[in-house]
Amino acid sequence: MNAPNDFRRNLARRLLALVAAALPVTMSALSGCVVQESTGGECPDAAPKQACFAWPEDSGPGDAGGSGGSGGAGGAGGAGGGAPVTCPAQAEAKTILEQEIAGTHTMKSDGTFQNGQCCYDTLFQPLCIGGRPFLVNDAPRTADPVRGAFASGARSPEAMAPNVDDLSADERALLAAAWTRDGLFEHASVASFGRFALELLAVGAPADLVARAHRAAQDEVRHAELCFALASNYAGEATAPGPFPFEGRIEICADLASVAARAAREGCIGETIAAAVAAEQLAAATDPAVHAVLRLIAEDEARHAELAWRTVAWAVRVGGEAVRAAVLEVFASLGQGAPGERTPRDPRLAAHGRLGEAEVQEAARRATLEVVLPAVRLFVERLGGGEIRAEA
Repeated sequence: MNAPNDFRRNLARRLLALVAAALPVTMSALSGCVVQESTGGECPDAAPKQACFAWPEDSGPGDAGGSGGSGGAGGAGGAGGGAPVTCPAQAEAKTILEQEIAGTHTMKSDGTFQNGQCCYDTLFQPLCIGGRPFLVNDAPRTADPVRGAFASGARSPEAMAPNVDDLSADERALLAAAWTRDGLFEHASVASFGRFALELLAVGAPADLVARAHRAAQDEVRHAELCFALASNYAGEATAPGPFPFEGRIEICADLASVAARAAREGCIGETIAAAVAAEQLAAATDPAVHAVLRLIAEDEARHAELAWRTVAWAVRVGGEAVRAAVLEVFASLGQGAPGERTPRDPRLAAHGRLGEAEVQEAARRATLEVVLPAVRLFVERLGGGEIRAEA
């Protein structure tokens, strides 16, 4: 038996059944069915953002999200009046950007050069294993960790503690850092689902969807607690998230097309992949405490993915052509990725739920190909047109 394969097949069946039930007939004439009007146009997160990197590559560290300069794909002239600097083509730039931050950039423009950087308009979908990210200007935001006397929670009960006796100090440090990182993303997902629930209220969503969003936020609280409990045991001291950096305000979007597009990007795609990656980690984990945590996370993330598909299906039913176009644009940018080499895993770290980066990327690719794409294709078919082709 191959547990990750079984998980993906089961999740694919669940999503296909959900889409078929939510969109039972072809909906080719949506333009006359608008019942939820926009209140102020597209929200900020719906627009492409600029992502930049230093160019040439030895010119120093870049400033992702910086402002691009004037000029076309060839860019502006180099410093000191030298020959014009040519920015990389979109395909090469996409590879460079995705090496800096795990995720997918959908390129919306050629590069422009300014102040030693090449900048591109992109839409960014992060690959966050720990639930739905809290994005600000397309960048995932998390709290900072606090440790020792400053951590608010105690270490996990002994019954949930991983076995650390056979681990070296370096291995424990690696595991503590990895589970802390996951805990911070799970903690940020509480904020993300809180914002999502408010946006569902703002666009007049059914009570069932709002209730499911609040339950998902409660799931993420538990995920964060469990991840930090593991991190605390590996670190040998209490570890917890610090204050979340909201910076005094939260933008609540009241435009149905934008809310639906974000749900498609972060939920239908992102959380479906996150569930499958958690299942891959679960299959490798042999430590009982870690196994229990990952089993819970994989099951919950699958339900959160279903919530996203339910939300998007409702939105296109009531929202008209603008919502349909926004969702299809997200799905049309979906790429399955190139097959990756399955690098040898560190069995001692894998036993504690940690896979290598290449393994995570390959698990995400398989989830895209075997779970997300079939659901997307059925979704598009039920909408009455269009074709989704995954680009390698």
